[in-house]
Amino acid sequence: MGMKFSNFIHYFSKSAMMPGIRETLHTPRVRVLNDEKKITVTGHSRLEDPSSFYEEFINLVEECMNDFKTHATLDFRFSYLNSSSSKWLFHILKNMQNKYQGKKIITINWYYEKDDEAILEAGEVFQSLLSLPFNIIVIK
Repeated sequence: MGMKFSNFIHYFSKSAMMPGIRETLHTPRVRVLNDEKKITVTGHSRLEDPSSFYEEFINLVEECMNDFKTHATLDFRFSYLNSSSSKWLFHILKNMQNKYQGKKIITINWYYEKDDEAILEAGEVFQSLLSLPFNIIVIK
């Protein structure tokens, strides 16, 4: 596992420890909700070179997909997503689509603030390019 333990932390809940990635000024927070078979990504993704963060994210997602036998949900709530992060995220989702098609149901929930046209537009582009179940949800 190429996971960087400096950013890898566990969140405690009543039921179990939940792995995740700590939020920084430039990276989103990632939480794994095992009981719900869900991964949540919230915050900013404004890295010039997002490779190290998204490689860590890929490792975490792969681990989770092994545990989530039949289905998984990914919730994205970005407050900012730059173009290099967007490219990484698209490739990750496309690879997941190709790898798990017919094997697992993967649902994407893309949340955006009512007035955030950029995040809405990013979600619409992803939705149009992927064949995964993809919900775009406004946060009021």
